Amino acid sequence: MEQILLIDDDAVINFIHTKIIASVYPDATVVILENGKKAVDYIQQNQQNSYLVFLDINMPIMDGWQFLEAMQDFPNKDNLRIHMLTSSVDLRDQSRAADNTMVLSYLPKPLTKDVLRSIPVEQ
Repeated sequence: MEQILLIDDDAVINFIHTKIIASVYPDATVVILENGKKAVDYIQQNQQNSYLVFLDINMPIMDGWQFLEAMQDFPNKDNLRIHMLTSSVDLRDQSRAADNTMVLSYLPKPLTKDVLRSIPVEQ
């Protein structure tokens, strides 16, 4: 089963999203990473895994856009299913996400059970 990565610096949002994910996919492994740099390091150290990624845009150290840039040359980037999960309503962010081939969707926070069910976890 692929791991679910929550890449977000908001502890409350991560707590809520973890509970929602557990209610829909109780056997899923959820890994919380507080910024893009921690996520890049984690993925590079665990290249054998596949990941369903929920990526915030605005984070310290390395934001969501910088994370995407870092992953662009990652040899196993096909193992990443990335969804922007953000509170940003900036149309430029939405357009930028749509133009990035690694981003599968642009979702508003908070994650809901219905949205999560529409993005199935690979078993």
